[in-house]
Amino acid sequence: MTDHYQEKVYNQIHSFIKRQEWDFSEKDEFGTKRFDIQHGKARCIVKIYSNGTILIQGQESKLREAMLQLKQAIENDEVIASELLPFEIEAFPDTLQKNIPSIDPVIVRFLSEAILCFKANSLLGCSFLLGAASEKAIWLLIESYTQAITDERGRRRFSERTKNKFISRAYEEFKQSFHSCKSKPTNSTLTQDLDTKVESIFQFCRICRNEVGHPQITPNLDRGVLLANMGQFVMYMETIYKLIDYFNNTKIEV
Repeated sequence: MTDHYQEKVYNQIHSFIKRQEWDFSEKDEFGTKRFDIQHGKARCIVKIYSNGTILIQGQESKLREAMLQLKQAIENDEVIASELLPFEIEAFPDTLQKNIPSIDPVIVRFLSEAILCFKANSLLGCSFLLGAASEKAIWLLIESYTQAITDERGRRRFSERTKNKFISRAYEEFKQSFHSCKSKPTNSTLTQDLDTKVESIFQFCRICRNEVGHPQITPNLDRGVLLANMGQFVMYMETIYKLIDYFNNTKIEV
C-alpha cells in the first residue's frame, strides 16, 4: 500500500513540475524518491517517502512556495495527475507579457482580474472577464486581417461584413474569408491552429460571457471546467498573436 501512495504522489509532483517547464533531476535515495528542481536562481529539493509523506527543502523563494502549495493540495486530496491547480494560473499574466511582448495591456488586465475572481470563487465574474479578454484578442485578430487585405474594394467589403457585428458573426466571417483566401500560410500549422487551438477556447469564453452578461437564469458554471479552459488561455493568446504577426507581415488576397 505504501508503494502505491508513493507512486501516486510521485506522479502528481512530476506532472506539476513538467507543466511549469522547470529544470529538474530525479533519483531514488534509500527508498525515497527525490526531485532537485531549479527555476532561475531558486533551487528546491522535494523528497517523497514510501508512505507518501512529502518533504520540501530549500531557501524561501517563489519556487519553494509553489511546491508547498502543491504539497498542501496533495495532502488535501485535491490533485489529479496532469490537472491544473488554481495557484498555477497566478503566473499567467506575467507569462503572457514575457512570451508576447506586444500583447495588448487590456487583455492582461482582464485576465488578471479574472484570476482574482476565480480565487475568490466568483465564477460569474471570472467567466465574464475571461470572455472580455478573449473578445478583445479576437477583434485585434480580425483587425489585423482586415488591414492585410491588399485590394481596397475587398478590404472595404470585408470590413462592412464584420464592423459593428456580434463577435460570433464577425469571427465566422473572418474564418470563412481566411480559409478561402489566396494567401494562407504555406506552413499549414497556423491554419490548423485556428481550427484546433483558437476555435474551442473562443467559443467557450464567448458562451460563458453571454450566459453571464445576458442571463435568463443563473448560469451553472463548473469550477473545474472553467479552470481547465483558463489553463489553455496562454496557448490561446500565443496562437492568436502568431496569426496577428503573420497578417502584419503578409499581404492577403481575398
